[in-house]
Amino acid sequence: TSDEERTSRSLAYLEEQIACEGPGTIAAVMFESIVGSGGVYLAPPRYMEGVRALCDRHGMLMIIDEVMTGFGRTGKFWGFQNYDVVPDIVTGAKGLTGAYLPLSMVAVRHEIKEHFENNPLGWGSTFQAHPVALAVAYETLKYILEHDLVSRAKHVIEPIIEANMQLLVAKHDSVARGRYIGAFGCLDIVDPRTNRPIQAFDGSGCTQPEAVAAFRAAFRANGLYGFLRLPRFHFATGPV
Repeated sequence: TSDEERTSRSLAYLEEQIACEGPGTIAAVMFESIVGSGGVYLAPPRYMEGVRALCDRHGMLMIIDEVMTGFGRTGKFWGFQNYDVVPDIVTGAKGLTGAYLPLSMVAVRHEIKEHFENNPLGWGSTFQAHPVALAVAYETLKYILEHDLVSRAKHVIEPIIEANMQLLVAKHDSVARGRYIGAFGCLDIVDPRTNRPIQAFDGSGCTQPEAVAAFRAAFRANGLYGFLRLPRFHFATGPV
């Protein structure tokens, strides 16, 4: 199946679902610009543009979740910039403060901002716009821009990830394949006897429990700490 066929089929499924639900009942569609926890998957060519067109046709907002991919992670400042689309709403976090302090954000198009400026909601948040977190975000963003970390993710870190990923796939039968973009990547871990995923995401059905336990132990023994959720093995190095 070609990328063009996958895109056409996926957009047809989405449009069918919109028709079944009724376009007037759908306020927005929301998804990641690049699938993160699911395995670092870019959308096939023209899929995002097709979703944008469906949203425009049916009067729905397009919301992009940039929590994992924003602030330079993919070699673009925003993950959606890897496509020819502009969303209506963008959510972000993590890279906004370099994880030094918790802070998230929502950005909206001008017309949405103007609507709520003129039609305010009676809503608030105890820690919204905390001044210390905002100060950290300001300094973090200055550092990202002044040191061109977005370009570094693409032109320095991505080639390193690509080269080492190819080495791992060639060396280990349990590493089936990998995907990467910028400083964001993922390896697929399989049982080499069957070339099937070594376990389900929830840990059930593990066909090589001793090997998985040894892998986790080696991770800790080398001073590495992270959320290991096989059969996907993610890495998202900082672009510094």
